[in-house]
Amino acid sequence: MIILLFGMVKADVVFAQRPVKPVSPLVVNKGVITYNADSLGNRIPDFSYCGYMASEEAIPTVPVKAVVPVVKGDATRQIQDALNYVASLPVDKNGFRGAVLLQKGTYSVSGQLMMMASGVVLRGSGVGKGGTVLIGAGKDRQTLIRIFGKADKTSGAEIKVTDAYVPVGAITLSVNDASGFKAGDPIIIHRPSTLAWIKLLGTDHFGGGVTALGWKPGERDLYFERKIVSIDNNTIRFDVPLTTALDTTYGGGTLAKLSWPGRIEKTGVENLLLQSEYDVTNPKDEAHRWMAITLENVADAWVKQVNFKHFAGSAVAVLESAKRVTVEDCKSMAPVSEIGGQRRYTFFTA
Repeated sequence: MIILLFGMVKADVVFAQRPVKPVSPLVVNKGVITYNADSLGNRIPDFSYCGYMASEEAIPTVPVKAVVPVVKGDATRQIQDALNYVASLPVDKNGFRGAVLLQKGTYSVSGQLMMMASGVVLRGSGVGKGGTVLIGAGKDRQTLIRIFGKADKTSGAEIKVTDAYVPVGAITLSVNDASGFKAGDPIIIHRPSTLAWIKLLGTDHFGGGVTALGWKPGERDLYFERKIVSIDNNTIRFDVPLTTALDTTYGGGTLAKLSWPGRIEKTGVENLLLQSEYDVTNPKDEAHRWMAITLENVADAWVKQVNFKHFAGSAVAVLESAKRVTVEDCKSMAPVSEIGGQRRYTFFTA
């Protein structure tokens, strides 16, 4: 007799596990934004500190102290004289000297308007039809309106940040000895561009057999202007979060006091149309105004309700030495230039 034994094999049933949902770096609940950090403490950068007065104050309506009527011919001298007059006035309790008002109509400017003092505003009487038009005349490429202070920035001796890692979004860092600093001090935080960091990014070589274009150590250093809020032992708290981590693996960071006595502040241009003349027979003409407004060595400034026409380069160029600038309710139309590099950078930040 043959007995057949049938064994029952129990198969293990394996159920696929549901993937763990990663924590969202940003959560919005009932109008409240919550930023969640990653394992290193990095958060999405908070750019709400940008703009005039770190976006904590509205752009003010500064009282008019000088009015320039529409004149025939070149109005450069009349407008500049008015700007210089207001610049000579004392600042009020809010840090303003006053506004120069241009009336409704068209002003021709063959030269360049320069705003070199804190607390001065250039204001038109309307940006639309029937408002104020300021025309950059001639074939010169010079900027129509320059807002600029003195390039006299200096910094003290650098001291090393002792934290092994300071994450994106941090508002504190540590040093060996903070006794030389106090609350209210402006500071500069320096993040070096080391060879190790450049190689990690793969930007030491851009391919094609050409190595000269690759980044070099020291060419891509980052600098962060901040103000000290408080000091606890050797931990320094500052006003605005960092937007790049400081990692000792890639050079860490340093801290130094900052002095910039010639930088101007609380100045702006508003409520008018800026327009460049050009050769209407040449749609690629470049023998005319390149920039409408540039800002350098300035803080807490604005360009508001200004329209632009026919400029070859930028309507507004906020250069590297400018800080906390608001450009609001502006339009740039019908640029005139060749189509190529270094042109039509309409709203440009360095």
